[in-house]
Amino acid sequence: MRILKKMSPIIIPVLIIVLIYSFFHISGWEIRNAKRLSSAKDVTVIVRNEESNESTEYDLNTKQIKLLQKLLEENSYTRRITSTIIGVLPDKRYTIFANWNDNGQKHLHISIIGGEYIQFLGQFGSNYHKIKNPDFEKELIFILQTEK
Repeated sequence: MRILKKMSPIIIPVLIIVLIYSFFHISGWEIRNAKRLSSAKDVTVIVRNEESNESTEYDLNTKQIKLLQKLLEENSYTRRITSTIIGVLPDKRYTIFANWNDNGQKHLHISIIGGEYIQFLGQFGSNYHKIKNPDFEKELIFILQTEK
């Protein structure tokens, strides 16, 4: 008991730091339905260029879906409390839809601004969160350009 009283000034701040870190850190494995992505009936990625207002739609094959699942799960994200993004935003936006059944309901909806911000609709407060991987957009483009 005496040791616990002596250690409490150290233990309490460490616990607070761990709790704060766990709140602001989002691991890829925490994304709802990301683990099931490879079993999705169809996965679509829409790339929209904000400058030209043009968009391209990609229907992913099995190999591309597995690569996308790996990209989402192996990266981590920093939770942002505010929905406001300050600064110059990249001109490309990516939207990922995944469907597991025939009724057309989208079970996974992810919105990405450039390779900097990501939003998991209906999860983590639905705000845009910071992507920690600076090469995220390059890896996503590589997946979209992978041979079928």
